[in-house]
Amino acid sequence: MRKFQSIALYLTTSLFLLISCSSTTGGLSTGVLNNTALEYIADNDDGSTIFINVKIAIDKKGWDSQTPEFFKEKLKEQWEQINVRFNNSDKKHQLKRKYIFKPDLDDIIVYSGCSYWGENGANKKVIGQMDKNIFKLVVIYDFFYEGAENGEYGGGCGNDDGIGTILVINGSEGMKNKYNDHFGMYTYRAITHELGHFRGLIDLYADVVKAEDNPINGESYNPPHCLMNDYCYTPDEESSWSDYAIKIINKTGNIKQPNLIDQLMFDDFATKMVVKSTKNGNEIDTKVSFYPATFSYNTWRNSISKVSYCSFKTTSGQYELSDLKSLFFKSTTELNDRRQVFLVEAEAIDGTKKYAWISDFEMHNSGMTGNKTYELNFEF
Repeated sequence: MRKFQSIALYLTTSLFLLISCSSTTGGLSTGVLNNTALEYIADNDDGSTIFINVKIAIDKKGWDSQTPEFFKEKLKEQWEQINVRFNNSDKKHQLKRKYIFKPDLDDIIVYSGCSYWGENGANKKVIGQMDKNIFKLVVIYDFFYEGAENGEYGGGCGNDDGIGTILVINGSEGMKNKYNDHFGMYTYRAITHELGHFRGLIDLYADVVKAEDNPINGESYNPPHCLMNDYCYTPDEESSWSDYAIKIINKTGNIKQPNLIDQLMFDDFATKMVVKSTKNGNEIDTKVSFYPATFSYNTWRNSISKVSYCSFKTTSGQYELSDLKSLFFKSTTELNDRRQVFLVEAEAIDGTKKYAWISDFEMHNSGMTGNKTYELNFEF
């Protein structure tokens, strides 16, 4: 899940996994596991495989609770699972490159205190210890939740000078001051979802509308099957990237930049929308109304407004929205603050109504394919 540059993942067990731009109070040290560190070069693409380095950080209380060898063995196994899941979710074999995420297990950063993000947070402190010419991604594990963390949701595409930051934490009261095992099957599946954000993907589940949350016509809306939808925790053989997700991953490759997710969407967004209404093949005039969905981070659900955001009448059965971006993006400076889903209603003169859904990812997908004019048709 992603809130601004962050994400919160709720597990199906009592475990509460959070992943994000996160941090810590206290100092930093290095957990060197042996005397011979692996040689790392910058992320690279050899034509068939993209290799991405991953810096690992662990909270000191967690680090001291186990042996260095324990963490090295468990992390090695976990990242092998992540690599398999990431690549095998390309069920249609559309990825242009295979991805290998290479965790640095010989030079783990150990940080003290609670995990929160900010100027004095773990994200800033850990990034300050990294060679940013080599590492553009850090995964911060908090094995002992101490109850003082702030902003406990996660993110897979941090905005720290283009450095991806992922926080793995169990923020439940029942697990406070206890060792939290972050090596189960739900964790590696959740981290794979976060790596989707790292490559520029949005949370498709944030576009879901349940029928009971739609007071206009009681219909539901569901984005396609994808690890970025509500399929984060499916077994590996059932996990899948959507066609839309694959397009983005292929485009981003191993690019790193601030605001990667939102800037990608804005740049490739469709620019116009043409709405057409016909009956028996003939154009008819209709009143077209856009009802926006509002996503609540308290309930993790969308609700459709009973009041339309805007409406207009077609002329000769047609209307053109010449600035489609402004319908979705509230400003050009805070691109993450946007309207994500609309229920569109077309009402004929006789009172007959037809409905269609439009979403941010559909407009982005249209623009990515080169179709900058999105056509919405109503047949009565």
